[in-house]
Amino acid sequence: MGRIVTAVFFGLGLLLASLPAHADRLPAPMAAFSASQTLSVDGTALSARLFHDKGLERRESRVDGLNNLLIIRPDRREALVIQPESKVGMKLPLTDPEVGVVATTLSLLSGTVEGTETLAGEKVTRYRVQDITPDGSGFDGRVWATKDGIYVKLEGRMAGEGAVTIAMTLTDIRRGAQDPTLFEPPADLSIMTLDPLQGRVPPAFQAEKETKTP
Repeated sequence: MGRIVTAVFFGLGLLLASLPAHADRLPAPMAAFSASQTLSVDGTALSARLFHDKGLERRESRVDGLNNLLIIRPDRREALVIQPESKVGMKLPLTDPEVGVVATTLSLLSGTVEGTETLAGEKVTRYRVQDITPDGSGFDGRVWATKDGIYVKLEGRMAGEGAVTIAMTLTDIRRGAQDPTLFEPPADLSIMTLDPLQGRVPPAFQAEKETKTP
């Protein structure tokens, strides 16, 4: 797995369809908390520490010996993928697939309530979500969320081109206001804004190339 692995795992956008009239809208992310997050994509897992405060989010992970950081700012309609050691960040719009599953995006979905239960010490409502566009893209699965928008668990399939099976769970949920500086980039960060459609990746995020011998 190369240095861009975190961005790849985070690259799970949700395509929103017209919502059925009988379904219930998923709750807006109004809670402040930290938690441990486990994300599995087609059976490959990535763990991260998550910090969340009313829609603002920070995810910290370590992959291949490198620290990786993602800061999500729906209020600014952008996200930053950062490698702290290199002091380089890549700015992306929230709609970019590399940003991935965002709580404010999930809250735009609707689903059928199947019941309530307790997960990770939180009372959650289980929703059956079938939000598929006419072209076959979207999300088909289940979401477990608290009344104030902590998305404790998610499992299902991202449909359409490049479809994947996804599962996400939160554990060690600790409620409480988060330090606002967590959601700001480091002061000495060099920020790049790249068009992901051009397939370009800044050098700090590229996998190391193998040295070929003649």
